[in-house]
Amino acid sequence: MTAGAEKGGPPPWAGRFSRPFVRRRFAVGDVHGCSRTLRQMVEAQLRLGADDTLYLLGDYIDRGPDSKGVLDYLMRLWEADYDIRPLLGNHEEMLLRSAQGDAEARRCWFGNGGRDTLQQFAVAAAADIPRRYLDFLGMLPRILSTDDYVLVHAGLDFSSADPIHDTSPHRMLWERDCRVDPAKLDGRTLLCGHTMTPLFDIRSSLTGNRICLDNGCWSKAEMGFGKLVAMDLDTRELILVENCD
Repeated sequence: MTAGAEKGGPPPWAGRFSRPFVRRRFAVGDVHGCSRTLRQMVEAQLRLGADDTLYLLGDYIDRGPDSKGVLDYLMRLWEADYDIRPLLGNHEEMLLRSAQGDAEARRCWFGNGGRDTLQQFAVAAAADIPRRYLDFLGMLPRILSTDDYVLVHAGLDFSSADPIHDTSPHRMLWERDCRVDPAKLDGRTLLCGHTMTPLFDIRSSLTGNRICLDNGCWSKAEMGFGKLVAMDLDTRELILVENCD
């Protein structure tokens, strides 16, 4: 994959989440350490080009065999100036809080695959992960909006009058029971990951106001799961890749 990098101008990260759309738009669900599957999706299925926009809905690490490889790949795309717009997931937040010395977050993270991720980085503690990975994860937003979608890792608090601006960071990353009030999204569709969803239910949701793209890519031994799911934001076509890690 090749892409021409911009010369001069603002710092490389400036304005990356507000760049206007040019051609195709895709969103990809939870990757969870499946680096080969992610590469297959981006390069063989989406054939991502320099003018395309790729949203990623969080949870790049833990559970799968190569969390470091997933982050390496995303950072290479970012540094090559592909228009990728990754969101923060709850697993990334657990890592970041662990690196800051939060013992409760570390216990929760270790119970959700964090120990294996440390082994994949060949370090003993989250704080020992090289700074460039922590900086990359630390600048990821929790929510992004377009004219037709609101993208967040887990969900929003629709008991609030303004869920886009008033939902707590915790609920954006951990919400499970998210019942959408379309009027509070100005007619936009909520697009999220976080909750493992059978493919049949993902397909059924494509005409609704909430779409979850997490098919449990890492869980290839469980019937009905094990695919990395992407969606074309303009056509609502699903693109599927079987776990190949």
